[in-house]
Amino acid sequence: MNEDYRVQVEGVGKVFYTHHFFQRHEKTRERHMYRKRKVEAASDVNFGIRGGEIFGLLGPNGAGKTTTVKMISGLIRPNAGRVYVDGLNVEKKRLQALRKIGVVLEGTRTTIWPLTPLENLAYFGTLKDVRGKVLRKRSLELLDFIGLTDQMNVQVRKLSRGQKQKLAICIALIAEPPVVLLDEPTTGLDVQSSRSIKDKIIELTRERGMSVLVTTHDMHVAQELCHRIGIINEGRLVACKPTDELIEVFSDFTFVFHLDRMPLTAPFEALPGVDSAEASLEDDEPALVLTVSPDADERSEAIYRTVEELRASGYQVRSITQRKQNLENVFLRLTAKKPKEEGAVP
Repeated sequence: MNEDYRVQVEGVGKVFYTHHFFQRHEKTRERHMYRKRKVEAASDVNFGIRGGEIFGLLGPNGAGKTTTVKMISGLIRPNAGRVYVDGLNVEKKRLQALRKIGVVLEGTRTTIWPLTPLENLAYFGTLKDVRGKVLRKRSLELLDFIGLTDQMNVQVRKLSRGQKQKLAICIALIAEPPVVLLDEPTTGLDVQSSRSIKDKIIELTRERGMSVLVTTHDMHVAQELCHRIGIINEGRLVACKPTDELIEVFSDFTFVFHLDRMPLTAPFEALPGVDSAEASLEDDEPALVLTVSPDADERSEAIYRTVEELRASGYQVRSITQRKQNLENVFLRLTAKKPKEEGAVP
């Protein structure tokens, strides 16, 4: 176990079996199993989350995100591997580990709808051994923190989806756990509610030093929120890196030279370090688009030679920009093929 991580998932795997039956005899109604299907929801998943870090776990539907979250939170027992939370083995010391975890699963039925937000916090806080003045104080502080003070005495059934989601986060935080697991926290929310929840997640890590795991289908949310990203596909972790590094790995070294007129590409294709050159309209302006060598020295030489050639040919260079990948493109590239074909990014 790595002591640098507050949450550590070591070689975790989970297999489910489904059984399908058909009626064998009309009179006796005996049933006979004719098919047993094995579903590998997670296989050899490894990652860790540090204190004060937001870790994003991304993947297509059915990739194993929610299964992994449930294994960390003790709701599902893994078939292989171990999960540690704050140094505690979740399987062997489940009750102690669960006291250190706050969970918001996908959907809003994690609250009791006939009760008010304040009553919900009182109920769930009591279940987590938070009582009396401490419980009252924390409840009011959390409702103020998340922006639900005006609705604290309104039945949950009357709240909007965004407000219910905010309340679910408050419930996860009522015992001040060091680890918070958020499964699709912004799904189906309007822009304002989504923005508010993202701000609160960032504030949690900065001010309280919590370790936060977020699963989401929104690549913009993940790229904005997460310090590191893990991408899971067909139950296997195919990438796990700091967000900027992950994007950089898949970024082609493509530079766009905005010019005063459309260029001829032949002189630039012959330059050392240039892999390809094309003329293009970029933002309705003539441009030379170069893909250059990933080697730093060759790349630098190619750019300098290109500028010299442009000036010698009488072109006016108005600006030079580098094309950047985004997390959505990286995600699509990694999940387009099976991991064994694409290869994992450690």
